[in-house]
Amino acid sequence: MKLEIYSKDWCPYCAKAKALFRSEGISYEELDVTHDKNREREMIERSGRRTVPQIFLDGRPLGGYDDLAKLHGEGLLASMLGLKNRERTIDVYDVIIVGAGPAGLSAGLYTARKNLSTLVLAYDLGGQMGTTYEIANYPGVGHTNGPELVDGFRAQAQDAGVEIRLGQMVESVNSLPSYKEIRTQAGETFRARAVVVATGAFKRKLGIPGEKQLQGRGVVYCSTCDGPLFHGKTVAVVGGGNSGLEAAIEMSGIAREVYLISEHAWTGDGVLQDKLSGLKNLTQLPFHRPLEILGRDQVSGLTLLDTTTDREKRLELDAVFVEIGLTPNSGFLTQMVALNDRGEVPVERSGATTLDGIFAAGDVTTDDKQIVVAAGSGARAGLAAFNYLARR
Repeated sequence: MKLEIYSKDWCPYCAKAKALFRSEGISYEELDVTHDKNREREMIERSGRRTVPQIFLDGRPLGGYDDLAKLHGEGLLASMLGLKNRERTIDVYDVIIVGAGPAGLSAGLYTARKNLSTLVLAYDLGGQMGTTYEIANYPGVGHTNGPELVDGFRAQAQDAGVEIRLGQMVESVNSLPSYKEIRTQAGETFRARAVVVATGAFKRKLGIPGEKQLQGRGVVYCSTCDGPLFHGKTVAVVGGGNSGLEAAIEMSGIAREVYLISEHAWTGDGVLQDKLSGLKNLTQLPFHRPLEILGRDQVSGLTLLDTTTDREKRLELDAVFVEIGLTPNSGFLTQMVALNDRGEVPVERSGATTLDGIFAAGDVTTDDKQIVVAAGSGARAGLAAFNYLARR
Protein backbone atom coordinates (compact mmCIF):
# COMPACT_ATOMS: atom_id res chain seq x y z
CA MET A 1 0.00 0.00 0.00
CA LYS A 2 1.33 3.43 -0.94
CA LEU A 3 -0.07 6.41 0.96
CA GLU A 4 0.74 9.92 -0.33
CA ILE A 5 -0.14 13.29 1.17
CA TYR A 6 0.22 16.64 -0.59
CA SER A 7 0.85 19.24 2.12
CA LYS A 8 2.11 22.73 2.89
CA ASP A 9 4.54 23.95 5.54
CA TRP A 10 1.92 25.84 7.51
CA CYS A 11 -1.31 23.94 7.03
CA PRO A 12 -3.06 22.90 10.25
CA TYR A 13 -5.17 20.26 8.53
CA CYS A 14 -2.02 18.76 7.00
CA ALA A 15 -0.54 18.64 10.50
CA LYS A 16 -3.71 16.96 11.79
CA ALA A 17 -3.57 14.33 9.04
CA LYS A 18 0.09 13.56 9.71
CA ALA A 19 -0.57 13.39 13.46
CA LEU A 20 -3.33 10.84 12.82
CA PHE A 21 -0.96 8.76 10.67
CA ARG A 22 1.75 8.87 13.33
CA SER A 23 -0.66 7.99 16.15
CA GLU A 24 -1.69 4.84 14.27
CA GLY A 25 1.83 3.95 13.08
CA ILE A 26 0.90 4.48 9.42
CA SER A 27 3.79 5.26 7.04
CA TYR A 28 3.28 7.79 4.26
CA GLU A 29 5.08 9.82 1.58
CA GLU A 30 4.81 13.58 1.95
CA LEU A 31 4.70 15.76 -1.17
CA ASP A 32 5.33 19.37 -0.12
CA VAL A 33 3.67 21.94 -2.39
CA THR A 34 4.58 25.01 -0.30
CA HIS A 35 7.10 26.43 -2.78
CA ASP A 36 6.67 24.00 -5.67
CA LYS A 37 4.23 25.28 -8.30
CA ASN A 38 4.70 22.24 -10.53
CA ARG A 39 3.81 19.88 -7.70
CA GLU A 40 0.89 22.15 -6.77
CA ARG A 41 -0.46 21.88 -10.32
CA GLU A 42 0.07 18.13 -10.18
CA MET A 43 -1.99 17.93 -6.98
CA ILE A 44 -4.84 19.95 -8.52
CA GLU A 45 -4.82 17.83 -11.68
CA ARG A 46 -4.81 14.55 -9.72
CA SER A 47 -7.45 15.53 -7.16
CA GLY A 48 -9.49 18.20 -8.93
CA ARG A 49 -9.26 20.24 -5.72
CA ARG A 50 -7.50 23.43 -4.65
CA THR A 51 -7.24 22.58 -0.95
CA VAL A 52 -4.60 20.87 1.13
CA PRO A 53 -4.01 18.24 2.26
CA GLN A 54 -4.88 15.89 -0.59
CA ILE A 55 -4.36 12.21 0.22
CA PHE A 56 -3.94 9.29 -2.18
CA LEU A 57 -3.92 5.55 -1.54
CA ASP A 58 -2.28 3.54 -4.32
CA GLY A 59 -2.91 6.46 -6.67
CA ARG A 60 -6.60 6.71 -5.76
CA PRO A 61 -7.74 10.00 -4.17
CA LEU A 62 -9.08 9.72 -0.62
CA GLY A 63 -9.77 13.47 -0.31
CA GLY A 64 -8.71 15.90 2.39
CA TYR A 65 -8.38 15.70 6.15
CA ASP A 66 -12.11 15.51 6.88
CA ASP A 67 -12.45 12.65 4.41
CA LEU A 68 -9.50 10.85 6.02
CA ALA A 69 -10.80 11.31 9.57
CA LYS A 70 -14.28 10.15 8.55
CA LEU A 71 -12.87 6.98 6.99
CA HIS A 72 -10.81 6.32 10.10
CA GLY A 73 -13.62 7.17 12.50
CA GLU A 74 -15.97 4.75 10.76
CA GLY A 75 -13.34 2.00 10.87
CA LEU A 76 -12.92 1.90 7.08
CA LEU A 77 -9.34 3.19 6.85
CA ALA A 78 -7.95 0.30 8.90
CA SER A 79 -9.49 -2.25 6.55
CA MET A 80 -8.28 -0.34 3.48
CA LEU A 81 -4.73 -0.34 4.86
CA GLY A 82 -4.90 -3.86 6.30
CA LEU A 83 -4.34 -2.64 9.87
CA LYS A 84 -5.16 -4.72 12.92
CA ASN A 85 -7.10 -3.33 15.87
CA ARG A 86 -4.81 -1.91 18.53
CA GLU A 87 -4.50 -4.24 21.52
CA ARG A 88 -5.84 -2.92 24.82
CA THR A 89 -3.72 -2.99 27.97
CA ILE A 90 -6.38 -1.42 30.19
CA ASP A 91 -9.97 -2.62 30.42
CA VAL A 92 -11.40 0.25 32.45
CA TYR A 93 -9.50 3.57 32.53
CA ASP A 94 -9.68 5.88 35.49
CA VAL A 95 -10.48 8.79 33.15
CA ILE A 96 -11.35 9.06 29.49
CA ILE A 97 -11.15 12.52 27.94
CA VAL A 98 -13.05 13.15 24.72
CA GLY A 99 -11.22 15.82 22.73
CA ALA A 100 -7.58 16.75 22.17
CA GLY A 101 -7.64 20.53 22.10
CA PRO A 102 -6.25 22.76 24.87
CA ALA A 103 -9.03 21.74 27.29
CA GLY A 104 -8.68 18.01 26.69
CA LEU A 105 -4.90 17.91 26.73
CA SER A 106 -4.74 20.06 29.87
CA ALA A 107 -7.27 17.81 31.59
CA GLY A 108 -5.19 14.79 30.61
CA LEU A 109 -2.00 16.35 31.92
CA TYR A 110 -3.59 16.93 35.33
CA THR A 111 -5.24 13.51 35.64
CA ALA A 112 -2.08 11.70 34.54
CA ARG A 113 0.00 13.66 37.05
CA LYS A 114 -2.46 12.46 39.70
CA ASN A 115 -1.46 8.92 38.68
CA LEU A 116 -4.80 8.17 37.03
CA SER A 117 -4.80 5.99 33.91
CA THR A 118 -5.88 8.43 31.21
CA LEU A 119 -7.03 7.93 27.63
CA VAL A 120 -7.73 10.79 25.23
CA LEU A 121 -10.12 9.95 22.38
CA ALA A 122 -10.35 12.64 19.72
CA TYR A 123 -11.39 13.25 16.14
CA ASP A 124 -8.22 15.29 15.59
CA LEU A 125 -5.32 16.86 17.44
CA GLY A 126 -5.56 20.47 18.58
CA GLY A 127 -9.14 21.38 17.76
CA GLN A 128 -9.61 25.04 16.84
CA MET A 129 -6.24 25.88 18.41
CA GLY A 130 -4.59 23.71 15.77
CA THR A 131 -6.05 25.82 12.95
CA THR A 132 -5.05 29.21 14.37
CA TYR A 133 -2.20 30.84 12.45
CA GLU A 134 -1.00 33.46 14.90
CA ILE A 135 -1.32 33.27 18.69
CA ALA A 136 -0.02 36.27 20.63
CA ASN A 137 -2.10 36.21 23.81
CA TYR A 138 -1.17 32.92 25.47
CA PRO A 139 0.55 33.97 28.70
CA GLY A 140 4.27 33.32 28.94
CA VAL A 141 4.64 32.10 25.36
CA GLY A 142 4.73 35.25 23.23
CA HIS A 143 4.07 34.96 19.50
CA THR A 144 3.54 31.43 18.26
CA ASN A 145 1.16 29.53 15.97
CA GLY A 146 -1.46 26.89 16.55
CA PRO A 147 0.40 23.77 15.40
CA GLU A 148 3.47 24.65 17.49
CA LEU A 149 1.41 25.27 20.63
CA VAL A 150 -0.60 22.09 20.01
CA ASP A 151 2.59 20.06 19.76
CA GLY A 152 3.76 21.46 23.10
CA PHE A 153 0.46 20.49 24.75
CA ARG A 154 0.62 17.01 23.21
CA ALA A 155 4.22 16.33 24.16
CA GLN A 156 3.68 17.41 27.76
CA ALA A 157 0.55 15.28 28.10
CA GLN A 158 2.21 12.20 26.62
CA ASP A 159 5.31 12.68 28.77
CA ALA A 160 2.98 12.60 31.78
CA GLY A 161 1.60 9.24 30.62
CA VAL A 162 -1.53 10.18 28.66
CA GLU A 163 -2.54 7.73 25.92
CA ILE A 164 -3.90 9.50 22.83
CA ARG A 165 -6.00 7.90 20.10
CA LEU A 166 -6.93 10.11 17.14
CA GLY A 167 -9.51 9.74 14.39
CA GLN A 168 -12.10 8.62 16.95
CA MET A 169 -15.68 9.77 16.38
CA VAL A 170 -17.60 9.33 19.63
CA GLU A 171 -21.20 8.27 19.12
CA SER A 172 -22.48 7.98 22.68
CA VAL A 173 -21.61 8.14 26.37
CA ASN A 174 -23.61 5.93 28.75
CA SER A 175 -23.53 5.90 32.52
CA LEU A 176 -23.52 2.41 34.05
CA PRO A 177 -23.42 1.54 37.78
CA SER A 178 -19.65 1.07 38.04
CA TYR A 179 -18.28 2.93 35.01
CA LYS A 180 -19.06 5.09 31.98
CA GLU A 181 -19.16 3.49 28.54
CA ILE A 182 -18.10 5.33 25.39
CA ARG A 183 -18.95 3.98 21.94
CA THR A 184 -17.40 5.19 18.70
CA GLN A 185 -18.81 5.20 15.19
CA ALA A 186 -16.30 2.49 14.31
CA GLY A 187 -18.05 0.19 16.81
CA GLU A 188 -15.36 0.24 19.50
CA THR A 189 -16.29 0.49 23.17
CA PHE A 190 -14.17 2.14 25.87
CA ARG A 191 -14.83 2.23 29.61
CA ALA A 192 -13.79 4.65 32.34
CA ARG A 193 -14.70 5.54 35.91
CA ALA A 194 -14.96 9.24 34.98
CA VAL A 195 -15.26 11.18 31.71
CA VAL A 196 -14.20 14.69 30.72
CA VAL A 197 -15.90 16.02 27.59
CA ALA A 198 -13.69 18.57 25.83
CA THR A 199 -14.89 18.24 22.25
CA GLY A 200 -14.77 21.96 21.45
CA ALA A 201 -16.68 23.33 18.47
CA PHE A 202 -16.68 22.94 14.70
CA LYS A 203 -16.96 25.49 11.93
CA ARG A 204 -20.54 26.24 11.05
CA LYS A 205 -21.69 25.50 7.50
CA LEU A 206 -23.96 27.68 5.37
CA GLY A 207 -26.34 24.81 4.69
CA ILE A 208 -27.26 26.03 1.20
CA PRO A 209 -27.40 24.21 -2.15
CA GLY A 210 -24.00 23.62 -3.73
CA GLU A 211 -21.99 23.89 -0.52
CA LYS A 212 -21.52 20.19 0.19
CA GLN A 213 -21.07 19.20 -3.45
CA LEU A 214 -18.34 21.82 -4.04
CA GLN A 215 -16.46 21.49 -0.76
CA GLY A 216 -12.78 21.41 -1.62
CA ARG A 217 -13.62 22.57 -5.14
CA GLY A 218 -13.86 26.24 -4.31
CA VAL A 219 -15.81 26.03 -1.06
CA VAL A 220 -13.17 26.68 1.61
CA TYR A 221 -13.20 26.75 5.43
CA CYS A 222 -9.59 27.80 6.11
CA SER A 223 -8.29 30.92 4.35
CA THR A 224 -4.84 30.58 5.90
CA CYS A 225 -4.44 27.02 4.58
CA ASP A 226 -5.95 27.37 1.14
CA GLY A 227 -6.06 31.09 0.39
CA PRO A 228 -2.75 31.11 -1.54
CA LEU A 229 -4.19 28.52 -3.95
CA PHE A 230 -6.58 31.22 -5.21
CA HIS A 231 -3.95 33.81 -6.08
CA GLY A 232 -5.30 36.27 -8.64
CA LYS A 233 -8.83 34.81 -8.46
CA THR A 234 -12.16 36.38 -7.50
CA VAL A 235 -13.43 35.16 -4.16
CA ALA A 236 -16.16 35.78 -1.60
CA VAL A 237 -15.80 35.62 2.18
CA VAL A 238 -19.03 34.94 4.05
CA GLY A 239 -19.02 36.11 7.66
CA GLY A 240 -19.33 39.40 9.52
CA GLY A 241 -17.48 38.56 12.74
CA ASN A 242 -13.76 38.67 13.49
CA SER A 243 -12.95 35.48 11.57
CA GLY A 244 -14.77 36.74 8.46
CA LEU A 245 -13.16 40.16 8.54
CA GLU A 246 -9.70 38.69 9.15
CA ALA A 247 -10.15 36.29 6.22
CA ALA A 248 -11.26 39.14 3.94
CA ILE A 249 -8.23 41.22 4.90
CA GLU A 250 -5.93 38.25 4.33
CA MET A 251 -7.47 37.40 0.95
CA SER A 252 -7.29 41.02 -0.23
CA GLY A 253 -3.53 40.55 -0.46
CA ILE A 254 -3.86 37.34 -2.46
CA ALA A 255 -6.97 37.46 -4.65
CA ARG A 256 -7.70 39.83 -7.52
CA GLU A 257 -11.10 40.76 -6.12
CA VAL A 258 -12.79 40.02 -2.78
CA TYR A 259 -16.43 40.28 -1.74
CA LEU A 260 -17.19 40.32 1.99
CA ILE A 261 -20.74 39.14 2.67
CA SER A 262 -22.88 39.02 5.79
CA GLU A 263 -26.59 38.67 6.38
CA HIS A 264 -26.30 41.31 9.11
CA ALA A 265 -24.13 44.33 9.93
CA TRP A 266 -20.46 43.66 10.72
CA THR A 267 -19.92 42.46 14.29
CA GLY A 268 -16.12 42.17 14.13
CA ASP A 269 -13.78 44.41 16.10
CA GLY A 270 -13.68 48.09 15.13
CA VAL A 271 -9.98 47.94 14.29
CA LEU A 272 -10.72 45.25 11.69
CA GLN A 273 -13.62 47.24 10.25
CA ASP A 274 -11.32 50.23 9.90
CA LYS A 275 -8.86 48.13 7.88
CA LEU A 276 -11.60 47.09 5.45
CA SER A 277 -12.19 50.65 4.31
CA GLY A 278 -8.66 50.96 2.94
CA LEU A 279 -8.77 47.84 0.76
CA LYS A 280 -9.33 48.85 -2.88
CA ASN A 281 -10.05 45.35 -4.17
CA LEU A 282 -12.67 44.62 -1.48
CA THR A 283 -16.42 45.07 -1.94
CA GLN A 284 -18.48 45.06 1.25
CA LEU A 285 -21.94 43.48 1.06
CA PRO A 286 -23.65 43.54 4.46
CA PHE A 287 -27.33 42.58 4.62
CA HIS A 288 -26.92 39.98 1.88
CA ARG A 289 -27.96 36.36 2.45
CA PRO A 290 -26.21 33.59 0.46
CA LEU A 291 -28.79 31.41 -1.31
CA GLU A 292 -26.84 29.00 -3.51
CA ILE A 293 -23.24 28.22 -4.48
CA LEU A 294 -23.04 27.67 -8.22
CA GLY A 295 -20.79 25.38 -10.23
CA ARG A 296 -20.48 21.85 -11.57
CA ASP A 297 -16.90 20.69 -10.91
CA GLN A 298 -15.64 23.98 -9.45
CA VAL A 299 -17.28 27.02 -7.88
CA SER A 300 -18.39 29.46 -10.56
CA GLY A 301 -20.64 31.83 -8.65
CA LEU A 302 -22.83 32.68 -5.69
CA THR A 303 -26.48 33.74 -5.62
CA LEU A 304 -27.37 36.32 -2.95
CA LEU A 305 -30.52 37.95 -1.61
CA ASP A 306 -30.25 41.65 -0.80
CA THR A 307 -32.41 41.73 2.34
CA THR A 308 -32.87 45.52 2.12
CA THR A 309 -34.50 45.34 -1.32
CA ASP A 310 -35.59 41.67 -1.46
CA ARG A 311 -33.80 41.32 -4.81
CA GLU A 312 -31.50 38.51 -5.87
CA LYS A 313 -28.09 39.02 -7.46
CA ARG A 314 -25.38 36.71 -8.77
CA LEU A 315 -21.63 37.06 -8.31
CA GLU A 316 -19.16 35.38 -10.67
CA LEU A 317 -16.57 33.74 -8.37
CA ASP A 318 -13.80 31.18 -8.16
CA ALA A 319 -14.19 30.44 -4.44
CA VAL A 320 -16.39 30.94 -1.37
CA PHE A 321 -14.64 31.15 2.00
CA VAL A 322 -17.06 30.31 4.84
CA GLU A 323 -16.34 32.05 8.16
CA ILE A 324 -19.63 32.20 10.07
CA GLY A 325 -18.71 31.02 13.54
CA LEU A 326 -18.73 27.80 15.53
CA THR A 327 -21.18 25.15 16.73
CA PRO A 328 -20.46 23.10 19.90
CA ASN A 329 -19.54 19.45 19.35
CA SER A 330 -22.18 18.22 21.76
CA GLY A 331 -24.58 16.19 19.63
CA PHE A 332 -23.63 12.86 21.23
CA LEU A 333 -24.57 14.25 24.67
CA THR A 334 -28.16 15.30 23.96
CA GLN A 335 -29.68 12.32 25.83
CA MET A 336 -27.18 12.45 28.70
CA VAL A 337 -26.58 15.94 30.07
CA ALA A 338 -28.39 19.25 29.95
CA LEU A 339 -27.51 21.62 27.08
CA ASN A 340 -28.48 25.24 26.56
CA ASP A 341 -30.28 26.56 23.49
CA ARG A 342 -26.94 27.02 21.67
CA GLY A 343 -25.97 23.40 22.29
CA GLU A 344 -23.35 24.33 24.91
CA VAL A 345 -22.88 22.33 28.11
CA PRO A 346 -23.62 24.38 31.24
CA VAL A 347 -21.11 23.45 33.95
CA GLU A 348 -20.44 24.20 37.58
CA ARG A 349 -17.20 25.97 38.47
CA SER A 350 -15.51 22.56 38.81
CA GLY A 351 -16.61 21.49 35.33
CA ALA A 352 -19.29 19.14 36.68
CA THR A 353 -22.30 18.55 34.42
CA THR A 354 -25.79 17.44 35.36
CA LEU A 355 -24.65 13.79 35.32
CA ASP A 356 -22.50 12.44 38.13
CA GLY A 357 -18.97 11.55 36.99
CA ILE A 358 -19.13 13.40 33.68
CA PHE A 359 -17.29 16.71 33.47
CA ALA A 360 -16.91 19.19 30.61
CA ALA A 361 -14.39 21.88 29.68
CA GLY A 362 -13.45 24.28 26.90
CA ASP A 363 -15.43 25.54 23.92
CA VAL A 364 -18.15 22.89 24.22
CA THR A 365 -19.24 24.62 27.46
CA THR A 366 -20.57 28.09 28.20
CA ASP A 367 -17.06 29.37 29.00
CA ASP A 368 -15.41 32.17 26.98
CA LYS A 369 -13.90 30.88 23.73
CA GLN A 370 -10.20 31.52 24.35
CA ILE A 371 -7.27 29.08 24.40
CA VAL A 372 -6.12 30.15 27.86
CA VAL A 373 -9.67 29.79 29.23
CA ALA A 374 -10.02 26.33 27.66
CA ALA A 375 -6.69 25.21 29.11
CA GLY A 376 -7.65 26.47 32.55
CA SER A 377 -11.09 24.86 32.48
CA GLY A 378 -9.51 21.60 31.32
CA ALA A 379 -7.12 21.62 34.27
CA ARG A 380 -10.01 22.35 36.61
CA ALA A 381 -12.11 19.51 35.15
CA GLY A 382 -9.16 17.13 35.43
CA LEU A 383 -8.72 17.98 39.11
CA ALA A 384 -12.48 17.63 39.66
CA ALA A 385 -12.39 14.16 38.08
CA PHE A 386 -9.57 13.20 40.48
CA ASN A 387 -11.53 14.48 43.48
CA TYR A 388 -14.63 12.63 42.28
CA LEU A 389 -12.73 9.34 42.05
CA ALA A 390 -10.95 9.92 45.37
CA ARG A 391 -14.32 10.08 47.13
CA ARG A 392 -15.59 6.81 45.65
